[in-house]
Amino acid sequence: MKFELTFEQLQKKLKKVLNPLRFRFIIILYPNTNMIDEIKEHISSIYPQSSQTSLDLKDKSYQNVAPELYKNNEGFVYINDFDEILNNADLYNGFNQRRDKIASFNINLICFISLYQKEELFTKAINVIPDLWEFKNTVLELEKDDNTDKLSNITINESSSYSSIGGITTQDKKIELNKLLQRLKTTNNDELKLNLFNQIATIYRDIGELKNSLHYLKKELNIHKRKNINNTDTATIYNNISILYTNMDDLENALKFQYKSLRLKGDNHPDLGTGYNNLSLIYQNKGDLKNALKFQYKALKLRENPLKKEHINLATSYNNLAMIYRDMGELKKALEYQQKALKINTEILGKRHPILAKNHNNFAMIYRDMGELKKALEYQLRALDIREEILSESHIDLATSYNNLAIIYCNLKEYKKAEEYLQKCIKILEHLDYIHPYFRETQEYLKFIESQIKK
Repeated sequence: MKFELTFEQLQKKLKKVLNPLRFRFIIILYPNTNMIDEIKEHISSIYPQSSQTSLDLKDKSYQNVAPELYKNNEGFVYINDFDEILNNADLYNGFNQRRDKIASFNINLICFISLYQKEELFTKAINVIPDLWEFKNTVLELEKDDNTDKLSNITINESSSYSSIGGITTQDKKIELNKLLQRLKTTNNDELKLNLFNQIATIYRDIGELKNSLHYLKKELNIHKRKNINNTDTATIYNNISILYTNMDDLENALKFQYKSLRLKGDNHPDLGTGYNNLSLIYQNKGDLKNALKFQYKALKLRENPLKKEHINLATSYNNLAMIYRDMGELKKALEYQQKALKINTEILGKRHPILAKNHNNFAMIYRDMGELKKALEYQLRALDIREEILSESHIDLATSYNNLAIIYCNLKEYKKAEEYLQKCIKILEHLDYIHPYFRETQEYLKFIESQIKK
């Protein structure tokens, strides 16, 4: 019996999750294979002007399917055999490592999974395409009545930021990290090792253990060197190493690896905007605001497109421009760009994500510089609320919030509160696996606050 897509509930829910003008990652769990074609026909009737492409993945490499995946900048791309990705290292590495390029296209990537394979394939997906899941995604679960073959129930689960590498919280990430480390002990396969090294390095970075993260990225790089691999994937590793060195305040090494990454990418690489953005951050940390602004506008030029207004990389450029203009003392411009960043990030990530906390933190810093201390306090407390919920007690981002709150309370002459938060900050900095550049500065600041309390 034909699957009846005139069912009003399905129509409404499909309309809710589909948007051919914005990247979406959508999983549809189906109970009958005949439903796949019916769903495609229904989507075609809703959006007759949008392109539709079905990817044939059987025995294909990522390079084989890339032209089909990228041939349209708007519409729907269907993957009927999602398990073909999960069982092919070349495919899952391609989809995982090039997720930024995929998400730069205004497509709805719709993957079909049999309802009866749900647990098996979801578990596998968590391990092999973690980065792709970080984007806003939707799981649409269809159930049918066995007697009538019609829909009996439709469940939608939307995730504003589902990171499959352990989720968002530090506790969950550590659980996932232990699993990945155990898997690493049991394999000698270089392809699998590359994937595991990348995921392990990402989790260590997220939980603030930067030296461990660097260690596993260099392991990944060593395999590339041993096999004489010198391609865009190698460029990605150089880029990730550069970011770690930036966070560890080793700016010379950060510059060296970022330029290595850019040389491998060339002038037409889809991730060139990311490289320019990261160069901008390094120059900003060096105090070279002229070069910081120059490279950030290069990144923005590549990312700013009327059809891609809600891409997360565009929000990143807006955020970073805001902080450059803050350093230059142009606070109105800083506020303008920070508002643009927050609008996009809220739409894509929801309201409880580390990136949103960063936006609120940056608003607080701008308002503090403008002398609007109550607004600064409001935004910094918003940042802290998110960070205390999802990060570990020793995460560096928490130290940042504590430090910034101490400064605001000091400016408000509430010295005891300032002392309380600064001590929390110092406690975290003391236990990092590297010397934080502001460690001595915070200790000196604490002495100043203590002297004010005595007075």
